[in-house]
Amino acid sequence: MGKRQIRVYNKDILAQVPELLLQPVVQVVLHTNVVIQGRLRTIDPINAELWDRTFERRVLPLQQIKEIIYDKEAAF
Repeated sequence: MGKRQIRVYNKDILAQVPELLLQPVVQVVLHTNVVIQGRLRTIDPINAELWDRTFERRVLPLQQIKEIIYDKEAAF
């Protein structure tokens, strides 16, 4: 099975909250081009809470997030 990367840009994050919270792993790209990988726990209009791969809690202001990327299994 192949995989597709789904990119959710900053302006679309709040509309995609249910789908993002279901993903086991996401990559959060900040405006500084730093990438943090982990699982999203909560997203509100101001912050996103992420548990990274070392189980450290990170609270990221939404205005610092450029995009959120996750993988989805392709049908073929």
